[in-house]
Amino acid sequence: MQYQTRKSNAGFILWGDMYELKALWTLIHRIQDESAIIKSEDGTLMDFAYELRHAFDRMRRTSTRDWYGEDETPVYGMDCYWPEVLAQVGLMRAAMAFMPTITRNDQAVMYGLEATVLDALEQMLPGAGENFLSSVARNAQQGEKQLRSRIVNRTCYFLTLTPAARKKHLGAIVDSMGSIWARDNYLDPSLFEQFEDWTSYPEHKF
Repeated sequence: MQYQTRKSNAGFILWGDMYELKALWTLIHRIQDESAIIKSEDGTLMDFAYELRHAFDRMRRTSTRDWYGEDETPVYGMDCYWPEVLAQVGLMRAAMAFMPTITRNDQAVMYGLEATVLDALEQMLPGAGENFLSSVARNAQQGEKQLRSRIVNRTCYFLTLTPAARKKHLGAIVDSMGSIWARDNYLDPSLFEQFEDWTSYPEHKF
């Protein structure tokens, strides 16, 4: 898989060929069905799988990829918003620890996703990627039900910010998804309250 960052700092485009995206889609469904910490049937991982399915069904973004002088191959993309995709990746990693069986192929797909997200994040915030992945994995230990509402209102707030403010505050926004508010988190929890009942994201330029 590959990424394409955005000047808006809202997120990145996740690109992959048919096989890469289908492998990720399949892994998400396995996690959804088999992990002991996933309780809801239509939670945030299913949101991720839904967008992936639309991507490889050519209903999101399409492009081509060069293979070192060989013929171009088609690739398909989907938009990923930083707070949302980081939480989803963290939840996937945490949930895999509670599955009865994990294959090397499962791990390869997961490592591929994490590497792509990490590389994209390093483009925006050099040196911060590993800390972000560790933070979202810890946050995900609380389970999907508690995490999902925080994903929505945090991402809504994030998208109302300017590109510079998104870059500046992403760490604090991601940290605020934890079950306990960190003492050194400078954000006011009331910032997210206005988005508690939102079911879709505000208008924005991706």
